[in-house]
Amino acid sequence: MNGDLQEDVYITPSPSVLHDSGYVCKLKKALYGLKQTPHAWFDKFSIVISSLGFFCSNHDSALFIKCTNTGCIILSLYVDDIIITSDDIDDISVLTTELVRQFEMKDLGYL
Repeated sequence: MNGDLQEDVYITPSPSVLHDSGYVCKLKKALYGLKQTPHAWFDKFSIVISSLGFFCSNHDSALFIKCTNTGCIILSLYVDDIIITSDDIDDISVLTTELVRQFEMKDLGYL
């Protein structure tokens, strides 16, 4: 989920990991299933998408919009899935290239 944790979170290593009894691991990134993960992921995504010139919709915090001379790009985020639509296919290509640089992701193609 690529989220950075803002607080210290510790876990007990799984039994398959060799470790001394009584030791714990401090997490640097959010793990899938951790209750802080969705918030950490959304915070990081919002920062990245805002740095690319998008603004958050007043009606839905998971809807991001960017208007350019070639048209508007609309990005809808649902958990860790993204739908991108635009008047210009090149704008979508540029956006996905930037997102791939920041996040581990797959392009599943057209809806």
